[in-house]
Amino acid sequence: MKTIQFLLSSLCLLLFACNGGKKMLVSSNPPYIVDDGLIDFTFLQINDVYEIAPLEGGKKGGMARVATLKKQLLAENPNMLTILSGDFLNPSVIGTLKYNGKRIKGEHMIDVMNHLGVDLVAFGNHEFDLDREELQARLNESKSIWLGTNVLYTHQDEIHSFFQQPRDGSDQAVSSANKYIQELYIWEIEDADGTKAKIGFFGVTIDSNPKDYVIYEDFRAEAIKAYQFLEQHTDLVIGVTHLEAAEDMDLAKYIPNVPLLMGGHDHHHMEHQIGNVRLTKADANAKSAYVHRVQLNVNTEKATIDSKLVEMNESVALDPELSKVVDKWNKIASDIFTKDGFNTNEIIAKIDTPLDGKESSIRHQQTNLGQLVTRSMSAAYMNENDCAILNSGSIRIDDEISGQVTQFDIIRAMPFGGGIAQVQMTGALLRESLDYAVNKTGNGAYLQWDKVEHIDGKGWKINGSLLEDDKKYWVILNDFLLRGLDIPALKQGAEGLLIINQPEKGDLKNDIRLLVIDYLKNS
Repeated sequence: MKTIQFLLSSLCLLLFACNGGKKMLVSSNPPYIVDDGLIDFTFLQINDVYEIAPLEGGKKGGMARVATLKKQLLAENPNMLTILSGDFLNPSVIGTLKYNGKRIKGEHMIDVMNHLGVDLVAFGNHEFDLDREELQARLNESKSIWLGTNVLYTHQDEIHSFFQQPRDGSDQAVSSANKYIQELYIWEIEDADGTKAKIGFFGVTIDSNPKDYVIYEDFRAEAIKAYQFLEQHTDLVIGVTHLEAAEDMDLAKYIPNVPLLMGGHDHHHMEHQIGNVRLTKADANAKSAYVHRVQLNVNTEKATIDSKLVEMNESVALDPELSKVVDKWNKIASDIFTKDGFNTNEIIAKIDTPLDGKESSIRHQQTNLGQLVTRSMSAAYMNENDCAILNSGSIRIDDEISGQVTQFDIIRAMPFGGGIAQVQMTGALLRESLDYAVNKTGNGAYLQWDKVEHIDGKGWKINGSLLEDDKKYWVILNDFLLRGLDIPALKQGAEGLLIINQPEKGDLKNDIRLLVIDYLKNS
């Protein structure tokens, strides 16, 4: 026995010497597994996922493809986390539908995420599109770990972290047992040879969606604070962010020892190296995913990261188990849309240039999607109009439409539908409305238009001619604007609003989505 112990002790000393003094542990029992101080783990990163099903005629995206990739990565290495870097509860056309007497509001997404097994999520700005009660319901249903490094919950003079309410046997929330969402998360792992590691995470959110129940703390200060704590208690610190790319790159300068920021908010894939910090974002709606294979030396606390962008196309099979969950929700939506006269799967056009419905575009400038909709509005009235206007907030897709366009693509672009009307108004009222909209750039009140031109320093051209205040104009606009909800001056009964011609019952003009579909099919 002493001989065996002596040999083992000698082996430990030899391994220590051969590895430059690096600590290596050897088990005292066969097969004498060596702890080499190295541990491998994997992250599967997606961000900004609003649609559970594949898009572009089924060719791209789909959470069932993410499930397939996850299973492949788990088989490769059980030390693996699936991470969603914010924006998944909204916008979603399914979320706008009523089911069991209430709006779905992201319930379908949480159901899919729970079945997929999304481990870690950050709040995105669109999570706060939901009202307080709706978001609370989704938090309660979620099985993921949420990161709230710079967001706090406030209600009735209370300020604290967001929370999840455990449910009792009757599926009622138990408020007395609130589980508070943490500012950070520590993941403890071990590999086959006994190497152990602690990986720390923080998650910060852009403050672009003010709500009365949310307090946004400074994301930079809170991320630095979280990092300073985590570096003292873990072997490696990783960031999960939902910020604009410029904000991510600025943050990276303050936390140079964080090797990876898994980001969201931007909808196109990107990879940037800022000193020692790598920033990655995948394409929205799971059209791609990032896979990060990490090897950590726990003795030096240095990590090497191999990041690969995986296109989620037809080369990745749809996982049959998760497809059943997706199909369940799709059937619920399809049944509702069929009653409203839609054929969601019908391909109505094929386009080469993506139609831009991203909020970062359509609320700041004219886009080809906005022009398509407003031209459809003009065409619906046989172009017997001087111009057409639409509040950009009516377009809620926050994404691009490309490839084979289906009826469902148009529905998801404008989930609230609504009709359009032909109105006669004075040039003075039209000018007031256009000026108001330009001053609301970045907001949903910013207008998309047809036959309108904004000339800096000179005002407006309508259908090729300068706008005249005392002239009367025929304008096509959606009924949301006619209620004065985005542009107060346009409310029915306003001075300068002269004639309102509403569509007859059964007319396509009663649903803007149907007339856009008709326009595309006949263009």
